[in-house]
Amino acid sequence: MARHLVASAKLLPHTLRHVLDELDMPSQATALYMTQPNKTLMQSWTEVHGVCPVLSPPHNLQDMTAVGEMRCLPWTDLPHFAADSHRSQSLVRVGVAMKSERQRELSRKGLLQLIPTDGVIFIPLDLNQPLQGQQPFHALLHKATDLPESGLGLTWENLEKWVDANPEVLLVDPLWAVKQVTSRGFLLYLSEQAERMDMPFAFPAASMVEGLDDMAALQVVMQNQGLRMPCILKPMLACGPKWSHDLAIVFDIRALSNAKVRTPALLQEYIDHSSVLHKVYVAGSQVGVSAQPSWPDAAIMQHQLSPSDHQMMSFNSLASPLRDYPVPAAGVPMHLVHQAVDFLRSATHLSLFGFDMVVQNNTGRIYIVDINYFPSYTVASSSRWLTSLLKKQMQQHEQRAQGSDWHRKGGSSAPA
Repeated sequence: MARHLVASAKLLPHTLRHVLDELDMPSQATALYMTQPNKTLMQSWTEVHGVCPVLSPPHNLQDMTAVGEMRCLPWTDLPHFAADSHRSQSLVRVGVAMKSERQRELSRKGLLQLIPTDGVIFIPLDLNQPLQGQQPFHALLHKATDLPESGLGLTWENLEKWVDANPEVLLVDPLWAVKQVTSRGFLLYLSEQAERMDMPFAFPAASMVEGLDDMAALQVVMQNQGLRMPCILKPMLACGPKWSHDLAIVFDIRALSNAKVRTPALLQEYIDHSSVLHKVYVAGSQVGVSAQPSWPDAAIMQHQLSPSDHQMMSFNSLASPLRDYPVPAAGVPMHLVHQAVDFLRSATHLSLFGFDMVVQNNTGRIYIVDINYFPSYTVASSSRWLTSLLKKQMQQHEQRAQGSDWHRKGGSSAPA
C-alpha cells in the first residue's frame, strides 16, 4: 500500500533517503508531497525514485498514514527516529489523539514537532483506525473532548477501554478528570471549594436550570442562589457540538423563554469587566496570560438592544464579533493568577487546561468565569511548553511503574 509523506523545502535529498530507510518504506511505493517548491529536491527525487513530487497534496487521501496527518503545514519535515539506536531508545514517543485541524493549529505554533525536539517526538495517530497496532508510543497526548459527535472512529468509550488495557502508556491527562470539566456544572463545585478555602478570587453566582418556561421556578432559583440580572446562559455541555457554544446574555428574566440555548443550562451572573477577558493557559508549570476583547458592560449592551431583541443578546462564543470592542490596557496581578492556577490544578487534577478571568468594575474583584481542557495555547512560545511537561510526567510514570513492580515481587528494600 502506498505511503503518503510530506517534506519541507529545507529537507535535502540524501536526508530524505535516509529517513525513508529508517521508516522501512519502499521508495517505489511512496508518494511525496512537498509543502514548498524546491527545484533541486524535486529533480533529485524524480531521478532517484522515478516519482515526481506533487506540490499540493489532495485533501482526501484514502491510504494516508499517521505520519502524513499534518501534511499541509508549511514547515514540516518528515519525522524520523534518529540513526543510532541509543538515541532512538531514549526518545520519548508521544502519540497525539485529537482532530487534525487542532493538530495543525498547535503544530503551526511549534508545539507539536514531527521531528525529535528536546528528546520528544509527537506522532499523529489515525483516529479512524484502532490505536492498538499503530506506531509504538510511550505517552498519549489527547484532546478527548474532540471525540463526542466528531464523526471520528475513535469514541470516548473506546479510548477508555484502550487506556485500561495499556497502563504502561502515560496518559495526559486522566479521562475522568477531563470529563468533569466538560460540564459547566463543575463550575458550581469549584465555586463552593473556592469559597470554603477563602480564596482571593471568586466564581460568579450561578445555578443549573432544567428548563426556561416556568418563570416562577426560575425566580425561586435566582432568589435562592443570589442571582441578579443580567445573566449569561450557557448549555451545560461545555464542548463538542457547535450548540455547546450557543450562549445568551439576558437582561430580563422574562426573556429567558426566548433564549435559543439548550437545556439543562447554567445561568451565571454577568460581571461587568470593561470589555477585557484574561485568558490563562496552563501546561504543567508553564503559565501564560493573554488579554482579549470581551463583551462590554451590561448597560452599554442593553442600550444597543432593539425591541425585537426581547432584552436578550444571543451569540456563538466561537464566532462572536468581539473585534468591534477595544481592549483596554488592564492586567491581573500575577500572584493572583498563580494562586488561581494552583487551586484549579489541585481541584481538577489536570496539567493541561485554560480558564477565563475578569476583573469586576469598581470593586476590582477577580472572577473565574470559565474553564476548559487543552486550550489553544495562544501565548505558548516554544515546544518546551509541552516537551518539558511530558518528560517530567514520563519520569514520574516510570518511577511509579518501577515501584509497583518492586512491591509485586515482594522486595524488602528500596528499589535502586
